[in-house]
Amino acid sequence: MAVGFGDFLVYGEVQIPGQVSGQEDFSQQPHPRKLLTPLWPSSLGITESCQYVTLCQPKKSNRCKYSRDFLLQFRFCDAACERPSDLVLLEGVTDAKPERPAYWPKHLAVGDDPHLEPFFPRSSGVIQHGLNLTSVYSHFLPQRGYPEVTTMPMGLGATVDYIFYSAEPTENRNKGGRRLYRDGALKLLGRLSLLSEDVLWLANGLPNPFCSSDHLCLLASFGLEISSL
Repeated sequence: MAVGFGDFLVYGEVQIPGQVSGQEDFSQQPHPRKLLTPLWPSSLGITESCQYVTLCQPKKSNRCKYSRDFLLQFRFCDAACERPSDLVLLEGVTDAKPERPAYWPKHLAVGDDPHLEPFFPRSSGVIQHGLNLTSVYSHFLPQRGYPEVTTMPMGLGATVDYIFYSAEPTENRNKGGRRLYRDGALKLLGRLSLLSEDVLWLANGLPNPFCSSDHLCLLASFGLEISSL
C-alpha cells in the first residue's frame, strides 16, 4: 500500500523502502517507483529520527572531510555506470548512462581505507520523528460517510494538502494505528470545511466555475493560551 508524507507526519514513521503515494499514475507499470534508503546522504548529518547528529552524539574532532577530487573518483565507478534492473524505463532519461573515459580506473582503491566513513551508513529502514503533530481536519465526513478530499488528480479524489499543528498526546495514544492528541496551549478554534469527491463531481470536478484551482482552500483559526507568570 502506498504511504503519503501526510501519514508520516501523523503516524510518526514510514517504512523504507516503500511506495509513496503521489500524483503520478504508475498503476500499469510493472515496477512502480519506490523510495529507497538512504533518503539523504550522510553528509547532511541527519539521523533516521529526523534529528541532527550533533543533538544525538558529540561531534568528532577527527571526522574525515571529503574533498571535491575525492568525490569525483566515484563519478564513473561500477555502481554509477550500472542501470538498476527495476528502474522504470524512460527513454532518454533512465536508459542513459555515463560513459567511462578510457583513462578512468574501473576499480577504486579507497574502499579499503579504515579511516574513511561510509557514504551511506547501514539503514534500519524506518524513518521516524518525535513531533506531536495532528491535522486540523478529520479527513472524514461522518454525516455523509465519505472521506474529505483536497484535490482530484486524474478525476479521483485525494487528500494531499494538510495543516498540522502541535498538540499534546492523550492517555490513549494509539487507536486503530492512529495516534490521538488533544489541544494544548495552541487551540484550534475553527476551520474551513472540505468536501467529498461525490459533491465535487456535482460541480464538474476541479477546477470548476466556483473554484478556479485544482485544489480546495484550507483555512484554520488558532488561539494561543499564554500562562501568567
